[in-house]
Amino acid sequence: MIDIKNLENCTWKVLDKDGIPVGTAFFAEKKLLITSLHVVEDFIGEKFYIENRDKTKAPVFVKDHCNENDLAILITDGYVSDHTVILCSEVPLIKAEWSAFGFPATKEGLVVGSKLEGTVFNVISVEHTHDLVLETPGIKLDNEYRGFSGSGVINKRQEISSVLRYIDVNSLCSVSIKKAENFLKKNGISVVDDQLDDFSVYMPKAFDYAEEPLKSIGVAFAKQVAKNTSPQAIASILTGKLMTPELNGSLNEIIQFLKNQADLNNELWKAWLEFLSYVQMLKGEYGDINAVYISLPNTEVSKFIEGVETKIVQDIQLTLQFFFTEEAQYFSIAKKHLLDKSIAGTLQNNHCHIFHSHKTMFGLHPFTKEDKRNIIFDIFSPTDAGLNIAGNIDYGVLSLSQLALGIACSTTIAEATQNLTKIFNDAIK
Repeated sequence: MIDIKNLENCTWKVLDKDGIPVGTAFFAEKKLLITSLHVVEDFIGEKFYIENRDKTKAPVFVKDHCNENDLAILITDGYVSDHTVILCSEVPLIKAEWSAFGFPATKEGLVVGSKLEGTVFNVISVEHTHDLVLETPGIKLDNEYRGFSGSGVINKRQEISSVLRYIDVNSLCSVSIKKAENFLKKNGISVVDDQLDDFSVYMPKAFDYAEEPLKSIGVAFAKQVAKNTSPQAIASILTGKLMTPELNGSLNEIIQFLKNQADLNNELWKAWLEFLSYVQMLKGEYGDINAVYISLPNTEVSKFIEGVETKIVQDIQLTLQFFFTEEAQYFSIAKKHLLDKSIAGTLQNNHCHIFHSHKTMFGLHPFTKEDKRNIIFDIFSPTDAGLNIAGNIDYGVLSLSQLALGIACSTTIAEATQNLTKIFNDAIK
């Protein structure tokens, strides 16, 4: 269920010249509101009033309007709101959950307002005033709901994703923020990007386990990652492999599944941001998300080769694979994943498998060499002529929590790099 408390506080009735409610508007900035143009088109150039549930009235004017999207921007004549909502230019997806708050034309609705909720039924791809059709299961829509025109529609993250326009026969129609973004920004209204467009939305909580100066250093590396890739780029390549066990469905279906589970989605992308920041810190490569790798310098590889007593030191290229799961048991999900790959003959040496979950306490206890021996039948490795050092390097199993601990225990970037390198070296022994 979507929390609409803030939306309620931001939402006001639009009154006509006789003080009768004719629609809804909401504060997007402290002095700017958004509503449907058809609600206020008779008041353009004139002062009129809005009213909240506490019966506070404020004078407003139409600042600008847009026929293309049936939207209008209202500006207050002195009133400054303590409550505003965030607008998000997210890509509309079918079956996305939404909630709205407005003032239907009923005795109670005009006093206290009312909530609507449902899912996106259709995204209109041809040129049209509105681009979304919204379902409202269990609610019989009638003329009383006309008062919802201009209401903000919020997503699971309590961001405005569209504005209600009018009632159809069995559904509601709305204009997405994505469609109206240019008009809104032109009028000084802030619009955040879709959460998949940029890692910046996950930046504030990245490295929140670390103390200064490591937190700031980690965030600096995260900003470099954000310049090079995005959640959308990763999702487009991995699709169902974003999770383990692998998700079924199209890319849009998978994205919607994630967006409808805010905690899981937020942790998934924060984890990817931190994981790639570790790779960036170690000067690794992640241009191909299916072939992320780091170099472990000056590694005593002779320790990995049974029967070799001569000391051999060289750099190792270690391929990293990151897996996110809904499961709570680190050992269970890691063992199942590795066993499946072993049976399929696709478990390779000089690879490190890194697991994470949004569940608390996941991966705090390390996966030992003995744990690996108990489940692996055969490890595939290419056969080369001569001494096959790469083929004798064991595979590794780590949790993202172990890597985070290596950062948290550091006081300098040099120490952090050293700790991460040691963790990866120990994992493949």
